[in-house]
Amino acid sequence: MGRWMRALNKKEEVISEMAPNFLIYCSRHLPKHIIDEFPILLSLDLNSDKWIDELQTYEHDKISELRNEIERVRRILNKEEFVTKVDSEKILKFWTTDDYDLKDINNDIDNLISFFKESIEQGLEVKIYL
Repeated sequence: MGRWMRALNKKEEVISEMAPNFLIYCSRHLPKHIIDEFPILLSLDLNSDKWIDELQTYEHDKISELRNEIERVRRILNKEEFVTKVDSEKILKFWTTDDYDLKDINNDIDNLISFFKESIEQGLEVKIYL
C-alpha cells in the first residue's frame, strides 16, 4: 500500500483518505529535542517504536491532539509563534525548494486539518500506514 492515511467509520468503511507524506516528513525534520512539544507528531517518525505492523491508529482525542500539533507547526513556520530552540528558518531550508515553498506547506497543512476535522466531527478512526 505504501504510506497512506484513512479515516474509517465503525463498520471499517473508508470515508476519506490521503497520503500522510507531510506528516511523516514533518516528524523527521522537527528538532528531536522538542519531543515534549509535539509528542504525537514525532511518534510518526519512521524509526518510532509507536509503529505496530507499520500502522498507527488514532481515535478522536489523539486526532484532535495531532491536529493541534500541526496547527502549531504552521504558526511556528509562519513566525506567528516562537518556541525556544526552534529555528523556523532552518526548518524551512530543509522543507522548501524552488518548486515547494511555504505556501505549499500551508496548503498541505490545510488539507491535513480538513481531513482531521472531518474525522473528528464524524467520529471516525484514523489509520496511518507506512
